[in-house]
Amino acid sequence: MSDDELEAAVRRFFEEVWNKGNVGEAAAFLAPEFVSHNALDVRIVGPGEYGAAVTGFRAAFPDLRTTLDDVLVDRDRVAVRGTDRGTHRGDFMGFPASGRRMESTWIEIFRMENGLAAEGWLELDSATLRAQLVAEPA
Repeated sequence: MSDDELEAAVRRFFEEVWNKGNVGEAAAFLAPEFVSHNALDVRIVGPGEYGAAVTGFRAAFPDLRTTLDDVLVDRDRVAVRGTDRGTHRGDFMGFPASGRRMESTWIEIFRMENGLAAEGWLELDSATLRAQLVAEPA
């Protein structure tokens, strides 16, 4: 795949899977043996587990909107810098729904193999995310 095709594929993946919740579309970008190395210590192997994680995230933040701020392609790597925004309406990471807005920035680097992501490394400031989920005292 060309750099432009890889960029288009990753943008389509985030739009379909994260923004629209079409988790069945994860297999169009993720290899069957995809492994996520993520800062949240969540085991994710393959498109099915990835889709389940997205479904859980979207249940906690039903108005989730993921914006891709940068997409950079270098040989077999695609680096994505993004921002998630949403309202905390369901349990997440042990925190009950708070009704608070959250904004979380992240970077994920995908290793591509045969046109599909074989691995992903996700880095985010989980401490700041957790702080946004705590309900304000009455």
